[in-house]
Amino acid sequence: MKTLLGIILTAALYAANPLHAATTITFLEYKDLHAHLVPHLDLVRAPGSACPDENDNFEAATAGQLDASTIIGVRGGVARLATLMNQIRATSTNVVAMNIGDTYHGGAEAFYTSGEAIIDPVNALGFDLGVPGNWDYAYGPYVSRKRYNPTGAPTSALPYQQVKPSNTISKQPNFPQLAANVTLAKLGPSDPTVNGAAFLPPTLTLTRGGVKIGFIGISSDIVPQMYQPLSLGFNFLQGETNYANLVNTQRAALRAAGCQIVVVMSELGLQKNHSLAQLIAPGVDVIFSAHTHELTRVPLTSASGALVVEAGNDCWLGRMDITVDNGVITNRVWNVLPITPDLAEDATVKALVNTARAPFLVANPNLTDPSASGSGQTLTQSITNTVGQTAGTLTRLDALESSFNNVFADHLRAKTGKQLALTPGFRFDSVAPGTGVPLEDNTVSSGAVTWEDVYRFFPVVYTHATAEVSGQRLHDIVESSLTSVFSPGAWNQGGGWVDGFSGLHATINLRAADGTRVSNLQLGDANGPVIQSNQVLTVAGCQRPTEAADILCSYSGFTNKVSYVNPATSLPWTVVDMFSDLLAQGPIAASTRRDLADTSGLPRWPVMPFVQPLNDDTDGDGLSDEWERYFFGNLNATATNSATGDGIANLFKYALHLDPTVPGTMGLPKFSLTNGAANYNYCRARPELGYAVEASTNLFLWSTNGVSQGQGTNVATTASVPVSSAPAQFFRLRVSAP
Repeated sequence: MKTLLGIILTAALYAANPLHAATTITFLEYKDLHAHLVPHLDLVRAPGSACPDENDNFEAATAGQLDASTIIGVRGGVARLATLMNQIRATSTNVVAMNIGDTYHGGAEAFYTSGEAIIDPVNALGFDLGVPGNWDYAYGPYVSRKRYNPTGAPTSALPYQQVKPSNTISKQPNFPQLAANVTLAKLGPSDPTVNGAAFLPPTLTLTRGGVKIGFIGISSDIVPQMYQPLSLGFNFLQGETNYANLVNTQRAALRAAGCQIVVVMSELGLQKNHSLAQLIAPGVDVIFSAHTHELTRVPLTSASGALVVEAGNDCWLGRMDITVDNGVITNRVWNVLPITPDLAEDATVKALVNTARAPFLVANPNLTDPSASGSGQTLTQSITNTVGQTAGTLTRLDALESSFNNVFADHLRAKTGKQLALTPGFRFDSVAPGTGVPLEDNTVSSGAVTWEDVYRFFPVVYTHATAEVSGQRLHDIVESSLTSVFSPGAWNQGGGWVDGFSGLHATINLRAADGTRVSNLQLGDANGPVIQSNQVLTVAGCQRPTEAADILCSYSGFTNKVSYVNPATSLPWTVVDMFSDLLAQGPIAASTRRDLADTSGLPRWPVMPFVQPLNDDTDGDGLSDEWERYFFGNLNATATNSATGDGIANLFKYALHLDPTVPGTMGLPKFSLTNGAANYNYCRARPELGYAVEASTNLFLWSTNGVSQGQGTNVATTASVPVSSAPAQFFRLRVSAP
């Protein structure tokens, strides 16, 4: 009887527990708006086909496909975003909407209002919380304090008044902002700031459906490196150990406060966030990443158990559904939803967008740069007016060498008459398709470039200067730029992509160690003379107010720097005026030059899923960490072992897109004869690996001589060799890791 009573009592308590019924929380991640209020053209990766295998749950998208391609289509727009978010809210009970990073900077509407024009439309989207991004600090510390913490971060001290813009900063986000990694710095005795005080709260808790959720907010860590004056009065946490400790401390506090779900909203970028997930202790469920504009169709896993996801740019909405049953998370499902033209525009948000854009659509907006930079940049035409034409597609969407950076740097070098030109490797842009380029909606591009496009490429305040630089210092600058993008150590990476160069040919090895990637620099092109370390070269590049006399495009070590003055304004040439000058020369020719010559053959986007490579083989065994964790739950597998004992090494199953936990021959290469040729058919699924089909007539001597490898654009590959007169022919596939 006692036993029966105990069973009944337990059942009664269990039924009374409100968490016994499974509850699903829907997290919406929107990120990197960059002030894109209206729909625009975007360069979209179209994943290629996957090879058939026994287990398609592990998407080929996690490693890329050789036949992946791109298409230019219309995406984004906050009025369409509002419709999509409202559709989800109508069908899902427990929704949390997050806005992460780089919201109020980008485009003419933001540039000429210090971001004020963007706030009302974003506030109408109904976000629950957010995190500032690195470009949200770009208007200077006065604006940052007034916008995000108008009462808790004083602006009365003289340094803040000196960088105050000419327009009024009166609007703030209507949803809480978090930044656990940013504190305030007192600037002298007259500054009422409390040194070390939090700029914004580090965490926030919300309850949905009876489930308590803890949020940790991490803002950017690169603001001081972007331009030191932007970080005036702020301290930005640095270093992987400090970030791991920060997250562990805040996570522990949230769990102690009863949070059943803990997530991190982080503007550190996908590479750093993926690394951070390996370093922290268990207890974080998801890291919602922003800053790098990467699209994770499949969540990245980690040693801590945290999933890492990033929802592309402003053209996508990420959705993570987390199910909690009796206080335990039982499921985490991630999807990325494109913001496409089939979505109707929400009328309320559309009206706010129209109001924000109205001053920029009149015949003569008559606007002047309000920042304290003194650039003198003006807008005297509607942003919808055409500035010029481009025959080739202009985009920055290449982490190594982009078409836009090449044509712009070429024009800057020609304009100034210098030997070299340098332009920053910004990540933001709005693709400008060349004349006649097919678009997703089955139309073709006119090749027109509008003022709106110009300000999408350059929503920044800086001007140009000329200087001199030594060959050795130039070598160091190229190495530094490559390290900031391609370092396997995520915490050695910086913001943006590789800088744009003109007049320079570099032979590089992207797989080499940091500081050793450049083997040769030549002046001009691949046929030009080798640049000597003691050689002095003339160069044109960018400058910002108050920078030291030896700095060009954020790099030190230049000499004889002189502002390059625009005779039409008697002020230094701005980037906007330089770009419009290029467009005034006539249609921009397609740029085909590639002067950063990588000898390593490192596959890159769109073959690989991420524009900036992700170090996904931390144990150096040739097997993707994601693949190992998906199938084995850890990184203990080796390339040469066979997990099933069937004699087929893990590396081969990885290379052929097979399930390493299932023995058998399904999906292995197949042999066929057609038209006098012997064919070897296999799945070439991993772009980072080397594949070579070898032939033999005796099983002793193997060679690739005479073998057509068939390495075209398709994942499913056929290598072939003419049938020989030998009694027998044999084939084998050799797979090699980098």
